[in-house]
Amino acid sequence: MKRYQKFLLVTIVINLLIGLVYLNKFEVSATTVKEMEDKASGFIQAGSDAATSANFDTKPITDSFTGLGQLLTMVGAGVMVAVVSYMGIKYLMSSPDKQAALKQQLIGVVVAGIVIFGAYGIWSAVLKVVSNF
Repeated sequence: MKRYQKFLLVTIVINLLIGLVYLNKFEVSATTVKEMEDKASGFIQAGSDAATSANFDTKPITDSFTGLGQLLTMVGAGVMVAVVSYMGIKYLMSSPDKQAALKQQLIGVVVAGIVIFGAYGIWSAVLKVVSNF
């Protein structure tokens, strides 16, 4: 424990010394809160203007990912059918205590199915959120 305390103390002292050395490197040009708010608003407005003037079209990007999404959904559907069939057969042939464990595993399978088959909804929601920025 003594070694841990020494290490912690040395780490804290080194961090404080580094902080003191670099303290004079940081400048605060705004003296009031209002000036800081004005500079922040100007920064946000400049970024917004640059984003609208760039006229970035996301259609080619989303079109290129559509095929990949369809392929992954088909593979996921096949895996879901295989897993559910396997679990069903295993459920029918197992004892009651193992059936309870399989029911617990079924929760994960249901969540995976929701994600796989709801992928389009998730993708469109992400696109709507990202396009608003």
